[in-house]
Amino acid sequence: MKNILAKGGVEFLAVFLGIALSLWVDEYQKAKESKELSNKILNRLYKNLEADSTDGLWNKKAHDLVMDSGDYILNWYRKNDELNDSLEIHLSRLAIATTLVNIEEEYNALKSSGRMELLEDEKLVTALHDYYSWVNYIKIMQINIRSIVVDQYLPFMSNYSEYFGLIKDKNIYDNTYPAFELHSIPPKKKVSHYASHLATYGFYASGVYATYMDKVIYLRKLIRQKNKTSSSISETS
Repeated sequence: MKNILAKGGVEFLAVFLGIALSLWVDEYQKAKESKELSNKILNRLYKNLEADSTDGLWNKKAHDLVMDSGDYILNWYRKNDELNDSLEIHLSRLAIATTLVNIEEEYNALKSSGRMELLEDEKLVTALHDYYSWVNYIKIMQINIRSIVVDQYLPFMSNYSEYFGLIKDKNIYDNTYPAFELHSIPPKKKVSHYASHLATYGFYASGVYATYMDKVIYLRKLIRQKNKTSSSISETS
């Protein structure tokens, strides 16, 4: 009887240990797969942020030009100067309206699939939400600027220009934006109004993009810290 009980106990223990080991292996495999998936997500997010950083800097420089052109036009107005080629370039730069082309697919996939917890870093998750909220804010700001340019400034300038398009020898910014060819000088008081108005928006937008760049740098830093053992992420910002 004792032998039977002993044998049964050994068999039970063997079965129990086998099940426990099987469960442990299963949990280990799941944890390993989750970690690998988390690393892949972070790597893709990091690459997205690299592209966002480049586009953000391009947009900031564009709004810096709007500020500078606003100052130029206001000085031209005060000096009562006549029409010149530089004036056409600066009037054209007031019409710059940018579009932030950021990449959100990975972040949206994280939210919709409920995989955000795979990042296992509350600070990183909070920074991600904050960053993409700022992106949405930028897009609203851009709509407002474009509305002023398209609905007000361009119709006003159409009365004094015979052409508005890309001109080879008039590089407004990165050979991307069109330029005016004027046939007469616009009313200086009205021009100064738009110069001050759009330059103010340019100043504001430049600051918003500067904050955006700070958020990109911070996020990339958090991701590097999270994946500091991964050789696929560069140590430079």
